[in-house]
Amino acid sequence: MLAFCPHILTSRSLVQQKPDFTQADAMLDFLQSCAAGKSSPRALDHVVSLPGTELVVKQQNISRTVTMDQYRSVLQAACAGKIAAVKPAEPGTRAQKGVDGLTQDVVPSLIWGRENLSLVESRLAELRSNHSIADALPLARKYLPERVRLAPRFYVVMGGRAGAAAIDDQLYFDVLSSSWRAVQAKAPYASPTEIVEFFAHEAHHLGYGQILERERASFHFTGGESQVWDFLTAIMMEGSATFLINGHERVADMQRTPDFQSYWAKVPELLPAMQDVLRKALAGPASMTDEGYYQGTSAFLGMGYHAVGAKLLSVIYEKRGLKGVMGVMSDPRQVLTAYNDCASTSAEFRFDPQIAGRVAQLGERQEKSK
Repeated sequence: MLAFCPHILTSRSLVQQKPDFTQADAMLDFLQSCAAGKSSPRALDHVVSLPGTELVVKQQNISRTVTMDQYRSVLQAACAGKIAAVKPAEPGTRAQKGVDGLTQDVVPSLIWGRENLSLVESRLAELRSNHSIADALPLARKYLPERVRLAPRFYVVMGGRAGAAAIDDQLYFDVLSSSWRAVQAKAPYASPTEIVEFFAHEAHHLGYGQILERERASFHFTGGESQVWDFLTAIMMEGSATFLINGHERVADMQRTPDFQSYWAKVPELLPAMQDVLRKALAGPASMTDEGYYQGTSAFLGMGYHAVGAKLLSVIYEKRGLKGVMGVMSDPRQVLTAYNDCASTSAEFRFDPQIAGRVAQLGERQEKSK
């Protein structure tokens, strides 16, 4: 998921096409030294100090809490082929989820990489020869409801939790995480075209994030309404990029993405869970504290946001086409009523009309200053 942060950038960086491989190369060197029993504190310090490593830690902190000291400790342990005994950085769900992500995803992928160095090295070489990376930006722009300026910097990294991410105006593709997840899912590793789509998916987040931030600024939300907006737009953000870019506007194509099928199978459970989060948030802070919000939305971590958002938009697409999808992307408050209207079978989950109606009227429109 994206850390929303709008940027209007100069044209100077629009032509940046070749990803920065510095962090991935340093991590490969580090893992090679670990496998050879020659690792040093200096090599570890170098990896930790790089901007690409900062990005993979920032990504985990979007919906979790992870410190750089924790990350350093798991790197050190993984170097020896071990899983570090990491404790939560603070009380609460976010910090516990941070530990879970480090110990269940990051460390196993690092240990796997340490044992499959030749394969990882060959995939870095393949990515260096992929001259289509620049196609990611036009593809991202194609599926935005309005024109915005995109000027991200591309990175190739290793050692993160997500296969790809957007942080401010920086995008990364994680060769190691993507390789390990493909092995876990017993799925093919991403093709050159799919890697371009991963970058486009994250660039779409940057562009759509600008649009959503501008839309949010036009409303006054109460505390509970802010939670509804944040939750709803996270679902719209991931769902639109997944369905339109990775799925090519087709449900069947989405399901070829590693890990996605298992989350798609959970959609019948996640839709009622989504409604429950919305109901409690609309009831106000007494019903939904910040910790309650993190607990309620924790089921959507991983690719839950992607799957639920893709389901909502694919149902709307079936009845209203791409134009209808773009309409609810422009005003995410309308997505529940649009989905209810487009759901075609009696067995299809529908949101409580009262909740859908309240979401559609969310916030008080701010008057524009003259």
